[in-house]
Amino acid sequence: MSNQKKRPEVVAIYKEVSDFLAGKEFSFLLNFGGLTVAQIADLRTQLAAKGAKMMVIKNTYIAKAAAEQGITFPEGVLTGPTAVIAGEGDIADAAKTVVDFVKKNEKASIKAGLMEKTVITEAQVTTLSELISLAAQQARLLGTLQAPASQMARVLQAKVDKENEGAPASAEGAPAPDGTPAA
Repeated sequence: MSNQKKRPEVVAIYKEVSDFLAGKEFSFLLNFGGLTVAQIADLRTQLAAKGAKMMVIKNTYIAKAAAEQGITFPEGVLTGPTAVIAGEGDIADAAKTVVDFVKKNEKASIKAGLMEKTVITEAQVTTLSELISLAAQQARLLGTLQAPASQMARVLQAKVDKENEGAPASAEGAPAPDGTPAA
């Protein structure tokens, strides 16, 4: 590598790429060759709803940014047209979006992924997509936690209903339980 000063536009582009990748909880590398602009725009829209963004990045920039973070991709991953999908939040939901998109658009393919600084394979990304989303997991947990309280409320209500069943209905003018006339 030469010791020459880098062009300002190259430095600016590399900074933009580094900023895009920095601090993301997950990333997916996608081969997007052969897709139309409309298909890519559709994927971007779907990803935005999941808290993820997509950027087409030159492979050399990806390799350099990854190397600075101690990440090495397997040979062959950084070849051909590459789009990086990066985000924070529910990785399973984002993975499902990407996997579903790839299934519908046969020209696209998943190259690899990153969970924090761990490289994952296409198969692992597919496995992630099969997990239930964080929101569904939270709802399931909340339902489990609420179940005992709901059951206890039903038992207590049944006891109250049973006790009220045997008690005489109070009517106006009926004597009080101690025998004194009602006022």
